[in-house]
Amino acid sequence: MATQTPKTGLLLPSREVVLFANSDLTIVIAAARRAEQAGYDSVWVGDSLLARPRGEPLTLLAAVAGATTRVTLGTAVLLPLLRHPISLAHALATLDRIAEGRLVVGMGPGAELPGTHAELAAVGVPSDRRVGAMLSAVERVRRLWRNEETDLELQPRPFRPEGPPIWLGGSGPRMLRLAGRAFDGWLPFSPTPAEYASGLRAVREAAETAGRDPDSIATGAYLTVAVADTPLDAAKELDAYMRAYYGVPAEVMSRAQACHAGTLESAAGWFAAYRDAGARHLVVRLARPSLSDYNDTIDQLFGAAMIHHQISMAPDAKRGVRPPRAEG
Repeated sequence: MATQTPKTGLLLPSREVVLFANSDLTIVIAAARRAEQAGYDSVWVGDSLLARPRGEPLTLLAAVAGATTRVTLGTAVLLPLLRHPISLAHALATLDRIAEGRLVVGMGPGAELPGTHAELAAVGVPSDRRVGAMLSAVERVRRLWRNEETDLELQPRPFRPEGPPIWLGGSGPRMLRLAGRAFDGWLPFSPTPAEYASGLRAVREAAETAGRDPDSIATGAYLTVAVADTPLDAAKELDAYMRAYYGVPAEVMSRAQACHAGTLESAAGWFAAYRDAGARHLVVRLARPSLSDYNDTIDQLFGAAMIHHQISMAPDAKRGVRPPRAEG
């Protein structure tokens, strides 16, 4: 069974430029170029219409596709219920063509929050039974890509005949089972490496039950990090960031999301803990209020993550012992 190559991605600041930079979306494109130059494997954008306003993700990724040549382009995560399935299939196929097959579509049903219900209501979509509605949308999008709809042929077809891979964001029991049974990858918020490892076991078990190879499912992790010269300064940055982004303190968000505040060294160790738990594609979000020194810091974060990756994955020459094979 093939093993997945460890990768590092950057969540681009599509919401941050609305909050801190007068909606200057050219900053997002510049950050994508900088991430590719720094060595990141992928760049990602989030999605929200009204709850947490930002640039429209597929439009942004089309621009990023034209500004880059190597990095994978991803959504972390797209809310399919905000779009009609035919329009969504068309837009994603077009983007996959523009990106020449570099697209990964992270999807989710939307969190159980008032903002989710409000933005779905604004587009006339019921917000109850969101998971089932999301699954129906995904199934139809895939049928459209395969040209399996009666009396309906969508053009252009995706760059890849099967369409771009679709990853599922979520950690509840049902979402873990679905990730293993029906999706190409898993991208959770898992607040701790231990919770990540537990969730990954459930995903793999569901894949095996469904007759799938567990190693075929990409294992991502969505990680938010604030770094500064001291842990105290980093903690202040994380709190300010979360209050601006979500309207609640960092302490509250850290219960539901993977968050770390510290030095570059401690952040690198934290990344390594998620890799050891089985995450092979880290999607890093830099918590940096005002976006000060943003590009220089993402360079440093990538370097720190790679140092710990090289140490954790290399054979122990002194003792002649290899690290255990990681799941995923």
